Order: sequence, then C-alpha cells, then structure tokens
Amino acid sequence: MKVQKTKKALVVDMLRAAILSGDLGPGERLTQEELAARFNVSMTPVREAIQQLIAQGVLDHVPYKGVQVAEVSPAEAAEIYLMRSAVESLATRQGLPNLKISNVQRLHSLHDQIAELTCQENVAEIRKCNYEFHFIFYQAAEMPRLYELIQNLWAQSPWDTLYVIPNRTKRVVEEHQRIINAVDQGNAELVGQAMQAHLEGGMKMLIEYLATPPAQPS
Repeated sequence: MKVQKTKKALVVDMLRAAILSGDLGPGERLTQEELAARFNVSMTPVREAIQQLIAQGVLDHVPYKGVQVAEVSPAEAAEIYLMRSAVESLATRQGLPNLKISNVQRLHSLHDQIAELTCQENVAEIRKCNYEFHFIFYQAAEMPRLYELIQNLWAQSPWDTLYVIPNRTKRVVEEHQRIINAVDQGNAELVGQAMQAHLEGGMKMLIEYLATPPAQPS
C-alpha cells in the first residue's frame, strides 16, 4: 500500500520542482509567507520543508538576507558533478532492466525533441525535456533513497550557467544519442558508462567555462 506523503514532503517536492524547472533561480530570496500562498498550505509545513532543504544544501540561510536558493562556487559545482556522475550512472544501470517499452519510446521521443529544440535555441524547453529524459532511468531504478539524493544534487546543479556554455546543448544531443544506443542494445553496463561520460563531459565544459576570464570590452 502506497504511503500518503505528509504536507512537509509535498512542499519539499514542489520547492525542488520549482528550482529544477528554473521557476526559482540561484540566489532568489524565499519567504515563508509567499511559499505558503504559492503552495496553498499553512506556514508549518513550509517552515519544516525549508529546514530540510537547507540541511540538504538546496537552500541557504544568509545573514541579513534570509532564505534563498543556494548558489554554488566552481569548486562546489565540480564536487556536485563528480557525485552526480557516480550516483546517476548507478541509477541508470539499475533502471535499464526495469524500463518498459513505453519508457524506451518516450526516451527516443524526448531525444528527438531536444535535438529540435537545440536548433531553435529554446533553452527553457530543453531543460524540461532533459530532466524528464534522465529521470525516466532514475525512477525505473526503484531505489527511493538514491532517487532523493539525485533530486537534491540536481537542485544544487548550476543549470543557468550550464546552458549558456557555447555548444553545450549540441554536445548533449550527441551524448544522449550514445545513451539511447546503449538502451537499444539492452546493455546496462554500457548505458551506465554512457551516462557517466555524459555527466563528466558536462563537468569538463563547466569547469573550463568558469575558469575562462570574461572578455573585456574593446
């Protein structure tokens, strides 16, 4: 029997979803009153959800500013990506045997959508499709603790920066194709390797981008 989620857990899920979708960006200030109104709940579950997400590193409590969506330094971003490459490749390997035909069809459809959206440079929709593409594997893994860990790492990842890196979205399409190829072969080890290479590729481009001094106006 499925256990009904508490109001706090529901608010945690909704807050994470808002961060992952880009509705709430890094450094954005949050108030309990606004969140309670936004999610149509009382202050108590909002306060408890904020405390949990602060403990998990998704939110920060900044003196004189209050609670805000966490921002990450280049060193923190590199650490997050190293952790993601390990746990997400594991979840992908575990998830592959549980994928249904409809899941595989949806992966192909999302891959095609991301390729088309890349040509249109529609970053907001690419971000949504990319999230769904990845989490098809992670949900299929049927490992709740691992799934929650991945959700928290995603919420801490510097998506706003990642998607402005030149040619990153085009590279994503190429890397996703390798993942799709491994799925079509039914090779769990290969699909895990492809996912790890995908994440390490993103980490490499992100570190290089952050280390490059901004161009000076002429």
